Amino acid sequence: MTAAAATPVRYAYPTDRPLPPVPPRLKAQAEDFEAMVMSQMISPMFEGLKSDGPFDGGAGESAFRGFLIQEFGKSIAARGGIGLSDMLIRSLLVTEEPAHAQ
Repeated sequence: MTAAAATPVRYAYPTDRPLPPVPPRLKAQAEDFEAMVMSQMISPMFEGLKSDGPFDGGAGESAFRGFLIQEFGKSIAARGGIGLSDMLIRSLLVTEEPAHAQ
């Protein structure tokens, strides 16, 4: 039996161990990805909303609704989101570990 066959395959950094220092760029990109996913998830909530009545936003509201949804996604991700950025960081960190580290 080879050493590679005896070593279990890990797909993510163990959750029972604290994360090593994460490069700020990696953290920012993982958070940006989570913000994009959150924006896509909440986007259907705004489809079909009609803005009529005395306080409607008219064409401007419909033109800027996409920006509002993006900002909602960024805000959700900045406050922890659903943990997608942490899972992404853990799975990327395991690919950077040396093969002999456990």
